[in-house]
Amino acid sequence: MADGEQRPLFPLSPLHTLGWHPAQLADGAQTYWTMPMEMTSRLDASFYVIARRRDRLLQRLACPLLPLSAWAEVNPPRRRLPTERDFILFEDCAYAQIRDVPQEDCWVIGPGLGVTSPRELPQRATYLPHPGDLLLPRIYSALHKPVWVRETLHPFVASDAFALLQPHSREQGLTLLALLRHEILGEQLWAMTSGTTVRSIAVSKLDELQLPTLPDRTIARLAGGMEALLLAQTNVYFPGIQIPLARYWTEVGYWRKRLHELTTEIHALIEQALKG
Repeated sequence: MADGEQRPLFPLSPLHTLGWHPAQLADGAQTYWTMPMEMTSRLDASFYVIARRRDRLLQRLACPLLPLSAWAEVNPPRRRLPTERDFILFEDCAYAQIRDVPQEDCWVIGPGLGVTSPRELPQRATYLPHPGDLLLPRIYSALHKPVWVRETLHPFVASDAFALLQPHSREQGLTLLALLRHEILGEQLWAMTSGTTVRSIAVSKLDELQLPTLPDRTIARLAGGMEALLLAQTNVYFPGIQIPLARYWTEVGYWRKRLHELTTEIHALIEQALKG
């Protein structure tokens, strides 16, 4: 660490799951510790910001690249909530904020969200996700936690602290979620953040994301694995939706083991595809 740089207040906690985490950045990343005013923020409990040059990241990819728009539409205008709440036609809704993103190794959102009246939604309530969409957090403390939208009993509204990604197909959406959870895109996102008090990524920058071009057979295999993984996660984290509560405690051990196996397989598939 160079002279004059502020030292960390405490060591970063080790990663306990298979999803990508900023603490895994290799040598060459620059770590900037936040100012005291940020240390009271509830958005980030570890108080660090990672910055890295995107051109160096992309040099590591030997395969052809495609922008995010080739996989999904970002914040479709037709999915925006009316500014005037009196024009909202449903009586109540589920509302997702950054703090509602599940634990590190859960890639699903929807079940379990609180229900509120549309008239009581804050101004940040902006988008209407549909099942099969992806929500990508834009706040730097949660950039590595994109989630898959499941069906909900009520209309679903999301904060503009997310980017809403509407995949061009279900297969592409499942594969995109796997890629966004991988370091190949996680590091790009962190390199694109800006800001002082709260660092975030601008929606206008998201199409600068470069994704690897994958063969159709690889996309099909990844999508199939992700279908099984999301089912396993639903069974582990949302009892009563797929597994009746009476059977939950007898089956949750199996689904936890299955979840670990599937996550490992998906990570290996991506690594293999990136090596050509």
